[in-house]
Amino acid sequence: MTLHDKFDRQITDLRISITDRCNFRCVYCRSADPENYRDHDEILSWPELDRLARIFLGLGIRKIRITGGEPLVREGVEDYIARLHALGVEDLSMTTNGHLLAERCDRLLAAGLRRINISLDSLDPEKFERITRTKSFSTVMHSIEVAQKSRLAPAKVNAVLVRGINDDEVEAFASYARETGVIMRLSNLCPWTPTATGRPASSFPAAEVHRRIPRPLAARTNPPRTQRNRPQVPFLPTAHLARSDSSHR
Repeated sequence: MTLHDKFDRQITDLRISITDRCNFRCVYCRSADPENYRDHDEILSWPELDRLARIFLGLGIRKIRITGGEPLVREGVEDYIARLHALGVEDLSMTTNGHLLAERCDRLLAAGLRRINISLDSLDPEKFERITRTKSFSTVMHSIEVAQKSRLAPAKVNAVLVRGINDDEVEAFASYARETGVIMRLSNLCPWTPTATGRPASSFPAAEVHRRIPRPLAARTNPPRTQRNRPQVPFLPTAHLARSDSSHR
């Protein structure tokens, strides 16, 4: 027995959130508020997560992405990845804010991690601090450099566009992708998501991003294989936009 979506395509990818906790307090994220955290005995234990993985592997899952919260704040994540690798997971990846990545990169690679997504919502240190409410800009940039020099390259770097906060950095993100070789992914904050002001975020249409990219950088590209059936607008050899707005309907 295998899992299929409503279009009868086999489902082979799975995300497993191992914690709801985070060491950042991003203005758009539910994990920013400790009041939303569950008690440790209310989330799945490592043995329960092992069992979950075995069940899904039996249903045809071949790729697993470890997420959070921030997955690296939970002790034992490297051991969990090693167990997944031993179970035969073909492709192990992780999404992280990057704060702890540089010091853990070698251990994660040894455990079997193959790919990495790193959040970077601004290339400006002051703006980064305003969004994440941390002073971790240099640490995250160093982690991206470490990942780029490892077998995890090319790292995927995710930025959530928030109008009035970092929407003026579209061109800078595009240049950063071209200069460093990372795969830059720009996401539009869901219009109903509350921001630090308590009001829903203003939509940031994909067409507007296209208009903001300088013509020399606006080269044709293909989306990653795993994204080709999802609404998006690829716009650089090393960047694309994941859309959450309704302009494509």
